[in-house]
Amino acid sequence: MNTENTRPQPQHEPAGCLTGVARAIALVVVLPLRLLWDTLVFCLELLWRWVLAPVGRALGWLIHHLLLIPLRFLWEWVVVPVGRALWWVVDLLVVTPLRWLGPRVLLPVLKALWWVVDLLVITPLRWLWRYVLAPVGRAVGAVLARAWRVAGRISTALGRLIGLVLWHAVGRPLVWAYRVILTPIGHVLRTWVWRPAAAAARAVRAAAREVRAALFGAPR
Repeated sequence: MNTENTRPQPQHEPAGCLTGVARAIALVVVLPLRLLWDTLVFCLELLWRWVLAPVGRALGWLIHHLLLIPLRFLWEWVVVPVGRALWWVVDLLVVTPLRWLGPRVLLPVLKALWWVVDLLVITPLRWLWRYVLAPVGRAVGAVLARAWRVAGRISTALGRLIGLVLWHAVGRPLVWAYRVILTPIGHVLRTWVWRPAAAAARAVRAAAREVRAALFGAPR
């Protein structure tokens, strides 16, 4: 007899206990949420069944009987007949006379008016533009262009004349004074004033260096 097959298998009791505990904890956590959800769904169903749906049906009935039916009656028995009557009156008093008067009266009158306007207004204006205004405008433009060119030449000549007068009145005397008076004076000042003054200044600086060297010694 094989004793190994008859030996009892070990059972995983700790794992089974942990699973049961986890299931119990999950049930404790989920059960209130599920109860709250079922309560909310039940209340919403009651609200829809006994409040919202009846109120919606009542509002629909009121809108249908108090608004849509009167509007449909008003449209079918008032607006449409009145509109048809107005269109019949307009067609009888306006459209039909215009349709009859258009080719027989209005069109000939408009053609006659256009002929009169063309004869008395457009043709004289066209003739006036072609034979008076356009030639006069071209002549005036040519005269103005020529006068502009002549004025430009006169302006150039006046500019040259003014420049020449200024040169002889101001520029030439200034050049003469610079060459004849200022340049010799500058040479005299440079020879007799600036150079002696520079030499004296150099001598004074040299004397001052000697006195400083004699009193304080030569700089190291």
